[in-house]
Amino acid sequence: MAPDDHPPAAIVCAGLVKRFDNGMTAVDGIDLTLAGGRTTALLGPSGCGKSTLLRMIAGLEEPSIGGITIAGQPPAALCRQGSLSVAFQDPCLLPWLTLRQNIALGRKLARLPADPATVDRLIDLVGLGGFQQMRPAALSGGMRQRAAIARALATRPRVLLLDEPFGALDALTRRQLAQDLPPLWRHAGATTVLVTHSVDEAVMLADRIVVLSPRPARVLADIPVPLDWPRRPDLSEAPAFRRLVQTALAALVRGGERSQAVAAQ
Repeated sequence: MAPDDHPPAAIVCAGLVKRFDNGMTAVDGIDLTLAGGRTTALLGPSGCGKSTLLRMIAGLEEPSIGGITIAGQPPAALCRQGSLSVAFQDPCLLPWLTLRQNIALGRKLARLPADPATVDRLIDLVGLGGFQQMRPAALSGGMRQRAAIARALATRPRVLLLDEPFGALDALTRRQLAQDLPPLWRHAGATTVLVTHSVDEAVMLADRIVVLSPRPARVLADIPVPLDWPRRPDLSEAPAFRRLVQTALAALVRGGERSQAVAAQ
């Protein structure tokens, strides 16, 4: 897939706070600018608020305080243009549709014209050629996740949001998808935000890691990942890779210790 004519879409989060009706604060005072055309991993412990932050970027949750712009526009504007796509941990494929129809559904839901050539090209790019007429029940978990990401890319989005897309998969499938799929969104020029609680996955997939504290989410560390692309699985044994993993882990540990100290006061 060739990149669109639009310039890369930067995401600006300014003073973000999210409080729910039950009084819980999920996100507290986040200021971030995410570079257009790059992949940023939001890393943090389970329940810390990283998915809530992603949902605010997607326009699925409104901030209690602060605001978000993407390429200078609110998230809702990009959604209306079909320029923002989200892929969740659950592929959410419709069981009565074929794989091809599920991928094509991404364009229909975004109110974009049908583009059979793009759908067919994506099917081949995610390694699902020959399975076009299969229904989700006949596909493995890894195949369904490939289909979900292909559906998200079918609109040629300027922004791709991934909420633990490999979290429900076995280790071998996660490893394979982590190698096969990033070249697709990088080639498309999409600004990609990945939520994960796996440190190795964050280092393998991202250009930058933002480490978040236990709830409420605050930025603990902002770590550049200056590793060359493409990244092969054996990169995970390289000293530079392991140093980045240790840096991110240290930030998570510091955040956990700080949270426990505050709770004890």
